[in-house]
Formats: sequence, structure tokens, C-alpha cells
Amino acid sequence: MALDLLSEIYSSFEPFKPPPKKAYVDCQDVRGGWEVTRELGRKITRSKQPTCQLYSGHRGVGKSTELLRLKEHLEQKKYFVVYFAADDEDIEPQDADYADILFACTRHLVEAIKLKEHNPLLNWMKDRWESLKDIALTEVAFDGLSLEGQISQFAKITTNLRATPDKRRELRQKINANTPSLVEALNDFIQEAQKSFSAKSANSRGIVLIVDNLDRMAEIKEIGKPSNYDEIYLNRSEMLRRLACHVIYTVPIAMVYSGRATQLENNYDKPDVLPMIMIRNPDGTENKLGLDKMRELICRRIALIEPNLLQTLEGTVDGLDFPPVFDHPETLKNLCLMSGGHVRNLMQLIQKAMDWTDELPITGKAAKRAIEETRETYQKTVQETEWETLARACHLKQAYNDFDHLGLLLKRCLLEYRYYDQNDNLQIWCNVHPLIEGIPRFQDVLAKVRAL
Repeated sequence: MALDLLSEIYSSFEPFKPPPKKAYVDCQDVRGGWEVTRELGRKITRSKQPTCQLYSGHRGVGKSTELLRLKEHLEQKKYFVVYFAADDEDIEPQDADYADILFACTRHLVEAIKLKEHNPLLNWMKDRWESLKDIALTEVAFDGLSLEGQISQFAKITTNLRATPDKRRELRQKINANTPSLVEALNDFIQEAQKSFSAKSANSRGIVLIVDNLDRMAEIKEIGKPSNYDEIYLNRSEMLRRLACHVIYTVPIAMVYSGRATQLENNYDKPDVLPMIMIRNPDGTENKLGLDKMRELICRRIALIEPNLLQTLEGTVDGLDFPPVFDHPETLKNLCLMSGGHVRNLMQLIQKAMDWTDELPITGKAAKRAIEETRETYQKTVQETEWETLARACHLKQAYNDFDHLGLLLKRCLLEYRYYDQNDNLQIWCNVHPLIEGIPRFQDVLAKVRAL
């Protein structure tokens, strides 16, 4: 039983997948009041015109979890929501382009909304089938396919695009040459779909397209050309905004933390950024509410395996035949503190601690080894020229808007937190990642900075 329990608990802390719905924890009180149905949802529910929003945050901070919650919220309000993770099947994160994203949006809309009578997207594909069928790796005539067969060709093309770089370049050329006609067909399709939904239900509110995981795209720079980030979000902003439905695109945080931030805001309004969970206050004291939220993230997952485990979470309880998950409350608390309020870091630390665990409970020694292993990764990440920048930011609790500080924010060596003070003023502050604080080299440089 113990081995099975270990396996179940280990799997429940999978760091790269959103948790089950019942494991969701509302963290707005320790994220500067950020709440997805207000930050992203209200613009959709209150606008009479299609909206286009950008959404960002550090990798693993919980963006997908919040988007899935928004999807459910909007569906309850009678919107038809099409959500997809772009990097699952559609785009290659190391080589992504505007045409890939546009075609991925087309593919998921046509798959989710199966129009039978008048389908402008199928007509668009039919008109260009001779030039596209080699990318779909088929010689079949488009007219000879069933409705499902015709729709499936969009998926075949995106799958082949991801797998075959040569095909990717070929399709991009064809899409870029036909972008206006594809966007027009896409908008005709959306309008036909909305008419169909309205005919079936007077309460239908419209279509929302959520494109997740675009923030995982690598930035590609070539001399004399705009980067793919600039080409997609700035040069193609008019096309991204032109879809006749509400759209949310995730955007790499490197664009938000850069000199391009004002251009993004001019083109789309201010991008929403999901903050870290604040587990310490600026003065270094523990933030009890933040730690309680991190503990709740753990409890919700464990309760889904076996509710009785919560009674033995941090120690043995007489009369219950379940082992404690952690040997002591301090073991669990230490893992939460060392995560820095970064959800994926917490999940990874727990799994690493379980790698040092043969049977429950997870001990303080196993947690310490997990912390030291992860700390080693951060020590390798920090370059020699960056220690002083980190120490100064830790001392001042601020990150300057320059290349050095922004680089450390993007590497999550510096973490940013937000809260509202007693006068309801938004306070934004930074600190070094807790795992870096324990590195002797950092402590030596910090002591010198404080002595100045």
C-alpha cells in the first residue's frame, strides 16, 4: 500500500500539467488582488465589440490553471470557448511564426465548431487544396472527403508543420501570401457560427478563443530582420486583433519586461501579468496568508488521493491507519518557503524530496537534499558578473529596469511580488530567489553591498 501511495502522491504533484479542478486554490489575496475573471473576464463580458488581450507570467506560475478557470467561468455565462495549448500539436516552440499561429487558430475553431451548411473555412481550403495537399501528405481530392475528413486536413497540416521544417517554411509562404483571404474566411466562419449559436439559444453570448503556451516560444533573431516576437505581436498586431471574436493570446514575458512594453500596450492595451504568491513580506518576515495558500495547494492535491491523509499530513494520528505525508510541519513549511511562491518550483521540490523517500513520511533530510540539488542549479545559472546585481536587488528590494535586472527576472533568479498597502496603493517589490539566498557566494557579496 505504501508504495502505491507514494506513486499516487508523486503523480499528484506533476509540475507541468494544470491540477484537477477540485485542486484549484484562489490566491488573489497574495497576488496583489489579481483574479482572472476580473482581470481578463470582465473585458469580455462587458464589451459589445470583440476584444483582444495579452496575458503573461513566468513559466510555471499558474497561467494555464487560471485560463482554464476563466474558460469555465465564461462557459457558465453562455460563451462558446475554444481553448488550446499551442505547443501541444500546432507550433514548434523553437521555431514559431505568425503563420503557424494563425493556422493553429483556424484549425481549432473549425474542429470545435462543425458548421455543416455554409463553412467559409472549408471553402477556403477547397480553393487552395492543390497547393496545400502536399503539406497534408495526401493525394485525396478535397471534395471526395466527408465533413469530418475535410476538417481533419487542418490538423494534418499543423501536425506536419511541427514535424517537418521544410514543410513549415513552405506553408508559411503560402499562408503569408493568403493572409487577408484566410482572416476574411475565418471571420466569415466566426460570424456564421455565432448566427448558428444564436438560432439555437437566445442566451448565446458569442465566441472566445484562448491561445495558451505561446509564451513558450523561443525568440529568433536574424541580422537585419525583426525578431519573430516583434513580427508576431507588433508587426502583425492588426491581424491578431482582427478576428471577429474575443481572443486571449499568451505572450512571452520577455516582451512584457522589455522596451517593447509600451508598444504592446499601444497595440493591445496593457498585458496582464500573473504575479508570484507572496510568501514573505518586504521586511523578510513570513507572510502567513501566502504560506497558508501554498500549504493549501498541497492539501488539495493530497485530499483527492485520500482525504484521511490530511489528518496525518504532518504527523501520526492515533486510530488512523495512514502514514504521515511529512514528518514534521517544518518540513512542509520549508519546502513552501524555498519555492519563493512559485507554484511549479514547489511541485518540483516535493517530487525531488520524494526521490529521496523510500516510504512515507517525507523527512526533513529528504527535503533538505531536494533543496540543495535545486540550489545547485541556480548557482550554475548565476553568472559571475550577476552576483552584485542580485545582492543589490535583495538589499533594496527593487529591480531596476535595465538589461541585467531584466535578465535575472526572466531566469527567475529575481522574483517579483505585488500587494496593496494600507492606503490601497499598489506596491511592487523584488527579492532574490530563496534558493540563491543560501549560496555562500551570494552571502559574501550581499555583506559587501550592505557595508557600503
